[in-house]
Amino acid sequence: MQRWMIALTFVAALVLALVVRGATALVGLAVLFLLFVPLEKLFAFRPQRVFRPHLLTDLTHLFVDNFLVTIGGIVLGVLLALPVVWLRAFGIVAALPFAVALALGVAVAFLGNYVGHRLTHAVPFLWRFHSVHHSIEQMDWVASARLHPVDGAFTQACVIAPLFAIGYGGGTFAGVAVFFTLLALFQHSNVRLRFPGVRWVINTPEWHHWHHAIDSAARDRNFGLPIVDRCFGTAHLPKDARPSGFGTDQPVPQDGYLRQLAYPFRRPASGAGAPAIAALTPGVGRDTELPAGLTVP
Repeated sequence: MQRWMIALTFVAALVLALVVRGATALVGLAVLFLLFVPLEKLFAFRPQRVFRPHLLTDLTHLFVDNFLVTIGGIVLGVLLALPVVWLRAFGIVAALPFAVALALGVAVAFLGNYVGHRLTHAVPFLWRFHSVHHSIEQMDWVASARLHPVDGAFTQACVIAPLFAIGYGGGTFAGVAVFFTLLALFQHSNVRLRFPGVRWVINTPEWHHWHHAIDSAARDRNFGLPIVDRCFGTAHLPKDARPSGFGTDQPVPQDGYLRQLAYPFRRPASGAGAPAIAALTPGVGRDTELPAGLTVP
């Protein structure tokens, strides 16, 4: 019975995606499939089947969540920015040269993403929702979509709120949403890069896989852009090592989109993964490896 429910939910999600986005929903999936599947086969971190367990549930997330997260993130982001919306009257962004405004927007977006992501580990109530994402046990590009809409909307709102407050508009919000969606697909993929130094510059799969690792040394690490994590002492990228596994000790259902949506409302708010919020202080983490002379194992 549960398998039938999972299949029917997937079909409903597919129909909804076709109604909302038309044929582009299927075209987009086909493009992603043709891009990531060969990469994950040719440059795999670890052997893994394409049609793995729980794939249908994660595809349901892929079809539905992005729309919900985008709408929820924008609405919540504007609401969070209301106490300081008076800053928009100063026209800060409009007064800056384009290059400076772009650089500022990028910096604010990455910092907001870091803070929002770290809060989902530090605050038990937020962890209820974020634990759905951390229940991933097999990492690939489709697994990136396993994200509770409330969790995704909150993190995105933490990016949009400061951008809105200092004067950025809807075009910026849309661009940020697309960028972080594509980044999520890439950094969760089962792809192994071999470019020395790159793993300390961008969010490579190797970098983000450590964030999902069950290893105690990697707990509550690698929340965002490597340089931001290094500033806050939460970077973890050991040489010649790989995560021993992925997942969470929370009893999150592995299958069933609706069961995963309901999970945060049925479990106690416990098991938040990050240090206390008061520990958000700059510094170099005890597990941080400096990038000089590094090569990807």
